[in-house]
Amino acid sequence: MNCPYCQKPMEAGYLSSGSPVFWSEAVSGLPVPTQRSDVPLGGKLGLVTRPRAFLCRNCRIVLTRYQ
Repeated sequence: MNCPYCQKPMEAGYLSSGSPVFWSEAVSGLPVPTQRSDVPLGGKLGLVTRPRAFLCRNCRIVLTRYQ
């Protein structure tokens, strides 16, 4: 998927919840960042699932679909 703002390729991953909310390339099973590539997003969404998300590091946005 390309970023709708800058048109560069976005990175596929997942939103993980807990404190803090963060983006990760894979589900680690822990509610905290565990990899250098994990990106803290701040706040708390209270998500029970880990929805698929797309990250643009250039524009600092995350896109995800929700139910």
